[in-house]
Amino acid sequence: MNYFLYQGCSLEASGVHYMISLEAVAKVLGMSFKEIADWNCCGASISYVGGNELSVDVLAARNLALAEAQGGLDIVAPCSSCYIVLNKVNHKLQQDPGLLAKVNEVLAEGNLKYSGKLKVRHLLDVLFNDAGVDQIKAAVKKPLTGIRVAGYVGCQTVRPFGEYDSPEKPVIQDRLIEALGATAVPFPKKMRCCGSGLFLTELDACYELARAILEDAQANGGQIISTACPMCQMNLEAYQKRMNKALGTSFNIPVVFITQLMALAFGLSKKEAALDRLLISADAVLKAA
Repeated sequence: MNYFLYQGCSLEASGVHYMISLEAVAKVLGMSFKEIADWNCCGASISYVGGNELSVDVLAARNLALAEAQGGLDIVAPCSSCYIVLNKVNHKLQQDPGLLAKVNEVLAEGNLKYSGKLKVRHLLDVLFNDAGVDQIKAAVKKPLTGIRVAGYVGCQTVRPFGEYDSPEKPVIQDRLIEALGATAVPFPKKMRCCGSGLFLTELDACYELARAILEDAQANGGQIISTACPMCQMNLEAYQKRMNKALGTSFNIPVVFITQLMALAFGLSKKEAALDRLLISADAVLKAA
């Protein structure tokens, strides 16, 4: 199971614990993730502020062209924003020969060309469909028995294409949680937007979005929230103290990456699972595991 990894900007900074735990889990499952040499920003930041569409297409396509030139493996994007931008642009280039020609004209300035033949996949997709639930269960040495996990999907992980899970009723993260021995709690708001990049400018509005998600997780028995999106993880965890002060709430809910739970269940150390990098400790919840 060999792939190119597009880690994007967040997995090298705010979401580094996602990267650390992913690397640890990959070793156990026999998965190889190779960095795309000389990769660049996927263009998500530009698209969010209304940048030129062709610029976004070229930024994304450059990563696709680099991957194709370096071996043509499937590209796995753990970040949901990176996944949706790269996958969307890949679809556009595959379906529009005229756009592909225009993008390749620009890429030619850097001696690159893209044929449109690669696949862009989310990490949840390859964990579930390539590694598989049976192999994940077999790797579990320390089942997370009795731990109730609210699997937060967010609004971009399976949308808009729904290629590996239902865009309306996704279940893959819950199946992965259950494979670790934990309980995946019903979580009606698991696809509601957390606020995304609006947390930088519209705090009051985003507090209410995050509040609804956190309250729903708690109301349904969730002791800990799991996600596969670095921005969602940051928004739901990092702002809890400020939210409590602004709204009079008392949230103190650990928010982890699914790969951190996997690493722990695989018998790896707290450091290997990067649980020591959380802002809200998960020790009290996970100590029984």
